[in-house]
Amino acid sequence: MFSDKSSIWDTLMGSQDNTQWSSKRLIYGLLGLLVFYVIVRGVAGAAAKPFWFDELLSLAIAGQPTLREMWNAVARGFDSAPPGFYLVERAALGLVSNKQIALRLPSILAFPCTLICVFVYVKKRSGEAIACLCALLLLATNLFQTYSIEGRAYSMVVACFVFALVCYQRLPSLRWAALLGISLFLAESLHYYAVLEIIPFGLAEAVMLLKTRRFRWPVWAALVAGALPLIVFWPLLWKIKANYADVVFWRPVFSALPGYYGSYFFCDGASGVALAAVAAAAIVWSRLWPRSEASRRADGNDADLAEGTLLLSLIALPFIAFALIGLMHGPLFSRYAMAATIGVALGLACALSSARPKAIAAFGLFVITSVAVHEMVFWRHSGRDPFAPDYAGGGVAKLVERAGHGDLPVAVGQALTYAPLAYYSPPGLANRLVHLMDKDKDLGSGGTDLFAKARPSLPEFFPHQSVDYSEFALAHPEFLLYSEDGDAWQDRLSREASSMQLLATEGDRRVYLVKMKESPPR
Repeated sequence: MFSDKSSIWDTLMGSQDNTQWSSKRLIYGLLGLLVFYVIVRGVAGAAAKPFWFDELLSLAIAGQPTLREMWNAVARGFDSAPPGFYLVERAALGLVSNKQIALRLPSILAFPCTLICVFVYVKKRSGEAIACLCALLLLATNLFQTYSIEGRAYSMVVACFVFALVCYQRLPSLRWAALLGISLFLAESLHYYAVLEIIPFGLAEAVMLLKTRRFRWPVWAALVAGALPLIVFWPLLWKIKANYADVVFWRPVFSALPGYYGSYFFCDGASGVALAAVAAAAIVWSRLWPRSEASRRADGNDADLAEGTLLLSLIALPFIAFALIGLMHGPLFSRYAMAATIGVALGLACALSSARPKAIAAFGLFVITSVAVHEMVFWRHSGRDPFAPDYAGGGVAKLVERAGHGDLPVAVGQALTYAPLAYYSPPGLANRLVHLMDKDKDLGSGGTDLFAKARPSLPEFFPHQSVDYSEFALAHPEFLLYSEDGDAWQDRLSREASSMQLLATEGDRRVYLVKMKESPPR
């Protein structure tokens, strides 16, 4: 076992002659290059990836002409983020002319902050080499590959949270307690569900209180400060809940939780849970399992107990989110508990701290290989994103043109398909596109239609053509239907229309000529 963890880098580099100082300089140099790379890569990825539905909601609100109009959109409960998020995005839209880069710029810049904070947190206990490996590991996660180039708040929230971890590690300093409160406050100002990430800190501090019988009021004040945006903006959150309360497919499902862990690390659910279990076991062994009577009496044992509780709670965040959100009957997606990715990475750092040099070298090789594979795939396809031909590349326009009937409107049944299609289509197609809505029918069959729910706000804040199905069918007895795989409207119209003729197909994309009966079903 090495006495100084930074000397492990010598083993990883295959050179025992490097001095400790040169090893540290090399590690910090690599960290700097890593930070530079993720920024460049983020800009390249943002430029190549078209917006999806949620990002278009961000753009619609943050891009309003005035702050008053932006506030009106937020107050309508049109989207699900707090006002702070849209202020950040609005500022970013004024920095870069390319909207795909500008809207995602806060997330792009948040990720290197996350890398640096993870490095700083791990370095304090495990040395620079292991800290660098754990920072590098994040590049092989969904946090980097997906959410660091998305115009939503998830990357920014995680960055605030990891900085809060650094602050908590340096308590009871009043300065760090104040910074803890600020970081949690900012996180909650960006996303309402960031309140979930305050819970691990609360549990850790409760354990500290029970163990030491000392009430650390600056820490509790920081936790309360973190929840203030939720209290202040509760009427807005209630409006959102009223608008989307019956969106049934968002409900938490316990059987989906293992898949959350798998999605964070691009593996199946069983492998993701196994990885989380290894990380949790390492935390218990290194932080909660005293080695001797002397270690039980050591002053640092109380901090270890609190830190271990914090990290274990962080790994268990999807289960905590499931329990709380289920009680509140709210929506839950894996990205709402994305901070669990950090918990697993920090747990693996605990495991590496007790591992032999060869095991650390093997882990390092695995991480480097995984990241290299992901990045090779990205750069190979960055200029032709698989999503791009559908919209920015005009693939759908060519498909519709091949179908003929240029005088007929083109109906699209799924909001998630319609929004980016309408945004990226050339004017000739965009003017023909309409989004079909049938709120009661969709909800009754177990689905939902977000546009139908938000329809009162659509003309003002999201100016696309959305029409009721019954009215549209009466006015257009013949129309084209653009459908993608899994489109429920394709099945529905095959039953209710007089005829459906397949005119053009490409992969899972299809264009049908639909002829309605004289009296369309209501």
